[in-house]
Amino acid sequence: MNVLVVSSKYPPEYSGSGLRAHRTYLRLKEKFDIDVEVIASSTESNIPETYVLDGISVERVVSKNLRSVDRAFRSTPVRRLTNAILAHREARTVKRKLAESKFDVIHTFGYSPATAAAIDWSRKHQIPLLLELVNPMATPYQFLPGTRRFSEQDLDNQSIVVAISKSLGEMCASHGIVDNVWVRPNPVDIEKFSPDTSDARSAARNKISNVSDDEILVVYVAKYLTRKNHTFLIDALTKLPGNFRLLLAGPPLTDRDLVPGLTAKQIPSLMDKANELGVGDRVEVSHGFVDMQEYLAAADVFCFPAEREAMGTPLLESISSGVPVVANADEPSFREWVIDDENGYLRPLNPDDWAEAIIKAAEFSQDQKLSMSEKIKQSISTVAIDQQYNRLLQAAAATRADQQINVEQVLSS
Repeated sequence: MNVLVVSSKYPPEYSGSGLRAHRTYLRLKEKFDIDVEVIASSTESNIPETYVLDGISVERVVSKNLRSVDRAFRSTPVRRLTNAILAHREARTVKRKLAESKFDVIHTFGYSPATAAAIDWSRKHQIPLLLELVNPMATPYQFLPGTRRFSEQDLDNQSIVVAISKSLGEMCASHGIVDNVWVRPNPVDIEKFSPDTSDARSAARNKISNVSDDEILVVYVAKYLTRKNHTFLIDALTKLPGNFRLLLAGPPLTDRDLVPGLTAKQIPSLMDKANELGVGDRVEVSHGFVDMQEYLAAADVFCFPAEREAMGTPLLESISSGVPVVANADEPSFREWVIDDENGYLRPLNPDDWAEAIIKAAEFSQDQKLSMSEKIKQSISTVAIDQQYNRLLQAAAATRADQQINVEQVLSS
C-alpha cells in the first residue's frame, strides 16, 4: 500500500502532530510494509526543500517570495489578501505534485494550504482519505480562502475522519459525520513512557535540573506559545512552599511564526518575571527540543495549563509514566483523561487552586502512581492503535467512491 501523508508541519520543524505522523508511519512501515511519502507545509521555514528523514521522503511546499511579502504585510489589512494569494499558490503546487503520482490513500494531519489542497484533490479524484483533526475547530471541512461558498466537500464517502478527542468527535457529529469517525487518543509508546526506577529518576534530575533530592520538581514542556500559559505556572509557584521548584522547557518560536509567543531572545523574560515575584531561585527555564521521557523521569508533578488544546499528548505520556498531572479544567479534552485523586487534578486557571492541586499531586504514593499508569495503558498504547490504523487504511484503500466506511464495523471485524 502507498500512502501520501500531507501535514501542516513536519520534522525537523517542531510540531506535535507532525512528529506523531512521522513516528506512526515509521512503525506502520516496519510492521505492515506500508510505503509512505510526505508533503508538508511549514510555519518556520520559507525555503522549499526535498529531504529524507529516517528513510521517508519529505517535500516541503512553501512559496519563498510570497511568504516574504505576506510577512511584510502581517500587521496591515492587506495581509488578508496576501495570505489568500499565498494559500492558493502553495495549494496549486501541491496539486501539481499530486497529479504526477498515484497513491492508495491520502492521510492529512492539521490545517494548511497543503492539507486543504490534498483533501480537495482526494474528493475530486476519488482517492480514499484519512483526515486527522489535531486542533480544536468548528468544522471538519477545509477550504482555501474565498472558496467556501462555491465548494462542496464530501467527507462521508470513501473517507475516515480521525478525531483525537471526544469533543472533536462531537463536533463532527454536529455536522452529520458520525459512522466514519474514529475517536481515539494520541498513541503513546508505553515501553518508553512507564514508571522509572529511582536510579533513572535521580540520573534524569541531575542531568536536566538543579533540583535536590528533598525538593519537589514541577515540570511543564510545551512550545512557547502564549496559549500554552508558561507564565501562569510562575504565578502558581509563588503560592507553593519553598521546597517546590519549577522547570519550564520547550521549543521557542522562530521569527517566521505568526502566532503569539516567545522567541529564544524573548524567553529570558520568564526569568525576569520570576525574579520580580521573588521565586527566581526556584525556576529553571530552557528552550529547544527536549527528550520528553527524560523530563518525565525527573518530574514529581507534570502541569498542563494550556488553552485551546485538541489533546495534549504529553498529558497522556505523563500519566503512562506514573507522573500525576494538574491540568486546565476548562479544556474538554483534558477532562476526558484526568481524574481527580486518581491520576491528577483538574483546576480552573487560578494560581491558588493550582498550588493546592500541585501539593496534593506531589503526595501520590508509589502504588498510586503504578496503578494510574496501568489503568491508562490499555487504551493508549501504540501497539493497539497501530493495529487499528492498519485495518482502517486497508479498508479505506478498498472502498469505492460512493461507499461509506463504518469505523466501528471495521475495527470489530
